[in-house]
Amino acid sequence: MEKLKLTILILFTCSMYCFSQATYTISGLVSEANGNGLPFANVLLLQSSDSTLVKGIVTLNNGSYTLDNINQGEYLIMVSMVGFQSAYSKPFNLNTAYKVEPLVLIEGEALDEVEVVAKKQLYEQKIDRMVINVSSSIIATGSSALEVLERSPGVIVDRQNNAISLVGKNGVVVMINGKESYMPASSVVQMLQGMSSDNIESIELITTPPANFDAEGNAGFINIVLKTLTDVGLNGSYSFSFGVGNGSVTSDNISFNYRKNKINIFGNYSFFRQTQGQLFEFERRFTNEDGIPVNVATVSDRDPNLNYHNIRSGLDYQLSDKSVIGLLLWASDSKWTMDATNMSRELLNESPNSFIELLNKERNQHKHFGSNINFKHSFKEDAYISIDLDYLKYEIENPTNYTNSFFDENNNFLRKEFTKSDKYNPINIAVGKADYSSQISDKIKLGIGLKAAFNNFDNDVVVGTVEGQNFIEDPELTNISKLEERILAGYSSIDYTINDIISLQLGLRYEHTDSELNSDKQGKVVDRAFGEFFPTAYLSYKVNDSLNFNGSYSRRITRPTFNDMAPFVIFFDPGTFFSGNASIQPAISNSFKFDVNYRSMILSAQYTIEDGTISRFQSSFDEENERLVFAAANIDRTKIFSLTLGIPITVTHWWKMQNNFIFSNTKFSNTVDGSLSNFEKNTININCTQSFTMAKNLTSEISVNYNSPSLNSFIGTSTLKSIYGINLGIQKKFGDKWGTLGFKVNDLMDSMKWEVTNSVPEQNLNTNSTFDFMNRTFMLTYSRNFGNKKLKSARERDTGAEEEKKRLN
Repeated sequence: MEKLKLTILILFTCSMYCFSQATYTISGLVSEANGNGLPFANVLLLQSSDSTLVKGIVTLNNGSYTLDNINQGEYLIMVSMVGFQSAYSKPFNLNTAYKVEPLVLIEGEALDEVEVVAKKQLYEQKIDRMVINVSSSIIATGSSALEVLERSPGVIVDRQNNAISLVGKNGVVVMINGKESYMPASSVVQMLQGMSSDNIESIELITTPPANFDAEGNAGFINIVLKTLTDVGLNGSYSFSFGVGNGSVTSDNISFNYRKNKINIFGNYSFFRQTQGQLFEFERRFTNEDGIPVNVATVSDRDPNLNYHNIRSGLDYQLSDKSVIGLLLWASDSKWTMDATNMSRELLNESPNSFIELLNKERNQHKHFGSNINFKHSFKEDAYISIDLDYLKYEIENPTNYTNSFFDENNNFLRKEFTKSDKYNPINIAVGKADYSSQISDKIKLGIGLKAAFNNFDNDVVVGTVEGQNFIEDPELTNISKLEERILAGYSSIDYTINDIISLQLGLRYEHTDSELNSDKQGKVVDRAFGEFFPTAYLSYKVNDSLNFNGSYSRRITRPTFNDMAPFVIFFDPGTFFSGNASIQPAISNSFKFDVNYRSMILSAQYTIEDGTISRFQSSFDEENERLVFAAANIDRTKIFSLTLGIPITVTHWWKMQNNFIFSNTKFSNTVDGSLSNFEKNTININCTQSFTMAKNLTSEISVNYNSPSLNSFIGTSTLKSIYGINLGIQKKFGDKWGTLGFKVNDLMDSMKWEVTNSVPEQNLNTNSTFDFMNRTFMLTYSRNFGNKKLKSARERDTGAEEEKKRLN
């Protein structure tokens, strides 16, 4: 810790000795074909190496423009205007005042050119987050949001346990357009699996959130920004995808937006279907109480079917020049069914002892409805208040039937058992939130806010066996429980621009949580009330337009989910099951981060210490009953150091690369039955994306992802073996009238398999598991925009109400 603090201090101190480079002026003229100057044309100054936007301006009435205070470097100019073809200057080296040759815009649509040059970088590093511009990726087309996340740097998705981690840390909170989903983890994963990437503009990975974000989530936030359509009139888009692999995949999406005068109406519907087979393998070895080695191996051949419907619709109404009110409604239905054949074999001292065939029929259905009312009033140009009221309702059903056939060591039939489990989990959430922001002076911006969230969870679990016509409940596993939780929070933050070089942001958030869990058999299981302060701090030092340093500190909390605390049971085989833990405690983390951004290159270091880390599925062995149990548990302490390097490379004008490298060192310290164990692992994550412009309107992309062996908190002290995957795609644009056609191959080598090992001899625990969720998939996608594309109004887009609309959509 002290070494890290000293390193950050030295880097900041050294940066203070840097001095700004000399700056120069760039000027030029934009005209029509007849030679007349063209007013209000867009002028963009781009880095010639990677087309990164440096500065933008519009031309004056005579078509002239001047860009001041530009650092030395290699640039090019792009000019555009609706109804005209775009034009570009030759690349030039700026080391003195420079005058660009006159650029002439020719009438006629050239939207394809604009899309290619103005295309955002796939990855962008900002002061508090990394932005993945999904709409800039060919491979992302036709995928689900979950698949895009799985290919994102530092993100690991555990589909078996419905968990998402970021840079080795569990406890990620998922938001949609800056609003928390408040979903249980299992619902979040199913939602992302059913959400079409064609409706996503970008994904933001926020590892050190500011004070106006909830303190929940030690790994930070993943914010999914949906596409917005802000043209006047009616416009929209639609896309259809179909793929085949070990089963079929369908992803369809349609969005529309209608804006006129004071009203903006928008909506989206998406459908996702996946029927790809899965194969799980599980092996555990232990020594029984007689000292005999036992080996239990289970193979699960799963035939799942996922159907996901999602609809969002809303309306914004501008009450006045300073006030806007919005209504947003959304609903989803995710139905996952599965037929599985599980074969389990037990060996005693390497000799066959018994065989079990488990036929499993399962339905996991998540229904969700949500609503939001937002009101925003601007007191003046730089001060506003925003009020949000949310109501969310979930219904989760998970009935499962097991037919277990038992055989002896010679495979002779012995008996058959019928086991049933059912879980019904309704959830109601009400949230009220108010934020006030004011620019007190040219250098100081103040923000304050209040929030209250009221959560009500029911959990009805029934487990038992069927004997003849009778269902006999298992009293140890059957339970009805209820959780009531109240979270009250308040925050204040201040942004202080010390000068053109240094800016500071400080925040303090206080949250008070009151949780009560009652069980019909155990009475009051949890009665927990606690309050905590959560400070945040950011410091930014800008050396020049190309180089800047950012430092931050953030304190976070991870609260147990209802599934973590509530009793539930999922059987994998008669000796292996998943369960809850009512005694689980929240975890507190402190995180330090330092970033260096040079042009479009990224270097980021982060160090996190967490006490009481929640391992969602920590394995333990019940020697008395010879059962392996996966349940939520607290790990004493976790320390994670990560180093991220992002390097974009322009090989030629038709070949660009984005390379991301993440090194992380993870240390776990945990005490079990009075015995202290330490675990440590160094991990490397590599993400490389190559983009090619093969011909006009014809592009392709190749993406390679690699994760070396790693420790991860959601699987506790287990080790995840290395994972790699290759994806490729090609896309042809036929213009606005005919749309875009794309073809891609996901998991080209069919290599995306989860292999998890756990070896703790002192706990008589040695397991090895393989989960194959992914399959090589060939997918064809067609997409097209519709509506009026020429009725944009710059004046409307610049109003405060329009910014609110973008935020709500």
